[in-house]
Amino acid sequence: MKCVFKLSLSIFLCIVFCSWAAPDAGSVVGANKYTGEVANFALQPVPSPGGVLLVGSSTFKRWTNAVQDLAPLPVTNRAFGGSQTSHQLMFFDQVVSPCHPKLIVWYCGSNDVKGKKEPQSILRGTEEWLDKVMKYDSSIQVLLVSIHRCPQKHRDAQIDAVDTVNRGYEEIARKKEGVFYVDVNPALQGPTGESRVELYVEDGLHLNVEGYHQMTTLLKPAIEKVWGTKANR
Repeated sequence: MKCVFKLSLSIFLCIVFCSWAAPDAGSVVGANKYTGEVANFALQPVPSPGGVLLVGSSTFKRWTNAVQDLAPLPVTNRAFGGSQTSHQLMFFDQVVSPCHPKLIVWYCGSNDVKGKKEPQSILRGTEEWLDKVMKYDSSIQVLLVSIHRCPQKHRDAQIDAVDTVNRGYEEIARKKEGVFYVDVNPALQGPTGESRVELYVEDGLHLNVEGYHQMTTLLKPAIEKVWGTKANR
């Protein structure tokens, strides 16, 4: 009887321990899911200092023609898909530090909204990231790009959250020296604020080729204005 009791107690303790440990292990894997993708940046040529650095999530990562669309500006794209504001903070040293940019163009927050993060939490994270930029090099300028009011955000009733974050980005740009804001949504929606679905791929979240072209009509002039040069169109 004692042996049976000891065996049962051992099994019980094992179950309790495993139940306690499993979520912790899962969170570690989730927190490092981008490590491999970010590590690949180190295998790419180091850009010359003083360029334009694109950072953020899949909207920029999927912009495969960014270098050509923004030419002759010296552009490097270090966005990684699916990332939220917390991941930009986590991988700041790997993404920003090696590039020594003059201007950083930020597109992030869309995945935070999709993940139902509170707008104020997203804005606090963005300001924390901006503080890291200033501590790294206070001469760097940052252009915050509005989150797209895309079909997916309409479908999931998240437009209010998107608008709140975008207003917050605009307010941050007003308050912080060296930080600017551009709203690219006018190029991506109709006159009454509806999404131009023909500019998006099937998921209603990511832009297609024409969508990127339309976004560039507003984004490139904003980059040029902050950059201080007028590139040839």
